[in-house]
Amino acid sequence: MITYTMADYKRLFVPSVLVALALSFLLSAAQADVRVCAEGCDYASVQEALNAAAPNDTVVLESGIYRERLIVGRSIVLKGLDTGSGRPILDPEKGRIILAAQHTIIHGFDLSGPSGEGNENCTLEIILPATIYLNDFSRSESICPEDAASWNSSQAINYQFNSRVLRSRIGNYWADYTGKDENGDGIGDEPKILNNNNIDYYPLMEPVDSYRISGEKETRQGLIQAKLNEPFTISLPANPNTSYEWIADYDYALLDLDSSQFEKGLSESVSAGGNSVFVFMPQEQGLTTISFVYKRSWENIVADVRTFHVEIMP
Repeated sequence: MITYTMADYKRLFVPSVLVALALSFLLSAAQADVRVCAEGCDYASVQEALNAAAPNDTVVLESGIYRERLIVGRSIVLKGLDTGSGRPILDPEKGRIILAAQHTIIHGFDLSGPSGEGNENCTLEIILPATIYLNDFSRSESICPEDAASWNSSQAINYQFNSRVLRSRIGNYWADYTGKDENGDGIGDEPKILNNNNIDYYPLMEPVDSYRISGEKETRQGLIQAKLNEPFTISLPANPNTSYEWIADYDYALLDLDSSQFEKGLSESVSAGGNSVFVFMPQEQGLTTISFVYKRSWENIVADVRTFHVEIMP
């Protein structure tokens, strides 16, 4: 038994290629992007970061609420990253977010609508073609599209939804979307139409937080190499006296959860913690993801998140 401590639509079954992708993602965390946050980042002002960015740069906004009115005048990637306090919220108090450069990409944000005056009910204005996906919108009226935009990812993305690992192009979540999802893949069966030139062909049925996608949340991660039909263990620190517990989300077609139990630590103290131990049995060859959230059952607040990439070999 291998023990690890903390440290389409269709599944993919090409281990060598997928392992390379997983490793490249893990390494990408060490690469420097231009970061924006309230304290300790490259910039505290989003507009200053945008003005300093070169074409094709990535400007990353960490968790927080950003009230600035913005003009994106260069073809950059504006990425929202959940660093532990939820996805960043773009909510300009006065004015709006204007996309005024071709090939701008914006994803990973909550753009739920203007709260200030003077916005004329518009949060996002598209002057030149852009790509906009994996965002939350309260209503389509908060968008002012003066030009055609793409409202989907340009390529298919691996995502985990309701314990299933799937692959598809990804759109945005629209709170006023009324379409259905007959196959349960989390993507609406009918497009969300803003106007004739702006159509989200892959609208999300639930807010973006319901979909687990590598790189959209900054979490502790690990890569596990497991063998087919040989169990492996993941052990995570826990303290049931706090009423927090680890909840595992995994692809049940590739993995079986053989057992999960709490093991006390060496301390004799009643309030002392220990480890939650999960034993998984690989069922099929491939690459998959196990995600854990540490929370109380009656709360939506997540205290910790851990993600493990698992390569199942023969």
